[in-house]
Amino acid sequence: MDDNIVIYPSQFNQDTQVVVIFPGHEKYSDFEPLFNELGFGFVAPEQNMVFIDGGILGDENDLDIDILRFIEAHELAHVMLGHKERRPEDEKDADLYAFLLLNGKGYSQAKQYLIDTFFERHGEPFDVTMIDKFK
Repeated sequence: MDDNIVIYPSQFNQDTQVVVIFPGHEKYSDFEPLFNELGFGFVAPEQNMVFIDGGILGDENDLDIDILRFIEAHELAHVMLGHKERRPEDEKDADLYAFLLLNGKGYSQAKQYLIDTFFERHGEPFDVTMIDKFK
């Protein structure tokens, strides 16, 4: 068993596998340029997989589960919303939809992380009425 990778079914879509790959993994260097370009995670919808950079989560024995859930929900939101490009408005919409996903599963700390970092990510404060467009 490789301690530098964690794979599990998504908490938000059981058909999707989440792969958390840590810097000590032999294939991390293959993924690192993608993480540098795309951020903390990215989705491969044709493979039903979400890849997350374990380097931002702490070590594999002490994962920051709230950040992990936020990234997972954000990446799956891109798929659920049918995003094909990386546009700023799509990133914002993915965060807003992730809020709904996190809320629906009771991940209050992950949801709070999203709220706390929303301004930094999008240049405006989070307002719960922003999610009305998805209801």
